[in-house]
Amino acid sequence: MVNKKVRAPLPAKSKQLSKTDWLEFALKQLVNKGPDSLKIMPLCEALKVTKGSFYHHFQSRQDFNDALMSHWYERMTMEFIKQADAAGAPLERLKKLDQVIAAHNIEAEMHIRAWALKDVQIAEHLEKIDNQRQQYLKQCYLDLGAEDSLAGELAQIAYGLFLGLQQIHPKPDIETALRLAAMVSGKFVSY
Repeated sequence: MVNKKVRAPLPAKSKQLSKTDWLEFALKQLVNKGPDSLKIMPLCEALKVTKGSFYHHFQSRQDFNDALMSHWYERMTMEFIKQADAAGAPLERLKKLDQVIAAHNIEAEMHIRAWALKDVQIAEHLEKIDNQRQQYLKQCYLDLGAEDSLAGELAQIAYGLFLGLQQIHPKPDIETALRLAAMVSGKFVSY
């Protein structure tokens, strides 16, 4: 069986590309073709637009990369946290966060991490994102009554598990991922 990459769909031509259109397309390109496809000319060629369309939204490639990482952070960190917070109690927040993550396509995560190995600007964004995510987890464990050092260690273990499960081939199914996440904080969490 041949694995075919899914081609990133072009945004509708009936309207001018929005900043969000550019960023969503870029995330799909990153997954399908890697970070070199996120240079200005390859993006414009893939979208069949001029550089003027790019510069309408972004001052430079660095500005674009900053916007892309901010967009990804909002979608894949802050929106997840917001949904988890709606659950209320810390135990329920942890469960909800795992369920939200399991319900979304997080494939760009691996590609952004690989990109960060070669690009300091991306690595700096990723460091801030990783810190935010771990702080959120730590706060949940603190709210469950864990001491500060234990809460920090549980957050690192849980986050490391999240990242590590993305590297395993074949990827574990959702039920397995949720069960493993529950084991990390078994003292507090039972799914």
